[in-house]
Amino acid sequence: MLTLLHNDMEDDAERRGFYEVAYGNQLRFHEGDVISTNNQRRFANAQYLASVTVIVLYTSTILTSIYLMCSISLLHGAVKYKKEYIFPWIVAAMIDLLLLISAIIIGDGYPCVINLFNGHNMYHFTCALFVASFVYAICAVISFSMEVSAMQCARHFADERGERLLLLDHAAHSSLLSAAQLNKLSHGTRTHFV
Repeated sequence: MLTLLHNDMEDDAERRGFYEVAYGNQLRFHEGDVISTNNQRRFANAQYLASVTVIVLYTSTILTSIYLMCSISLLHGAVKYKKEYIFPWIVAAMIDLLLLISAIIIGDGYPCVINLFNGHNMYHFTCALFVASFVYAICAVISFSMEVSAMQCARHFADERGERLLLLDHAAHSSLLSAAQLNKLSHGTRTHFV
C-alpha cells in the first residue's frame, strides 16, 4: 500500500514537471524556479496515516477473528445447555482481560506505541474500547450461563414436581382402591374371603 502511494506521488510529480534535487539529507521538489516542499510533507503525512491505518486494521482483524473463533467454539456447547463449556470460556476471557490490561500498562511506557495511536488520548480511548468490549462479552456470557442454569433448575424442579404429583396420584389411587376393597370386604359375606 505504501509503495502504491509512493508510486502515485512520483507519477503525479512527473506529470506536473517536478524533479528532485538532493541537498544532503533534505529533498526538495522544484518546478521551474519555485521550491515546493508541500508534496513532500503531504507524502510524509499520507505515508504515516496509511501505515497507522494498515496496522490498526490488521491488528483489529486478527484480534476479532481469534476472539470470534474462540467464542464460537466454546459457546457451541453452551447452546446445547452444556454448562461445562461456558466456565472455561469465562476463565479464558478473564485471563485475556488481565493480559490486555497488562499490555496496555506496558504499552503506555513506549512512545513508539503511543505514536501509532497519534497520542495519549487516542491510545487511552482505544484501550478503553478494547477493555469495555471484553467486559461486555464476559458479562453477556455470564448472564447467558445464569439464564441457562436457571432454566435447567426450573426444568429439574418441574420434573421433580411432576414426579411427586405422579407419586401422589398413584398413592391416592392405591388408597382409594384399598379403601374400596376394605369397604367391600367389611360388608361382604364369608364367601368373599374364600
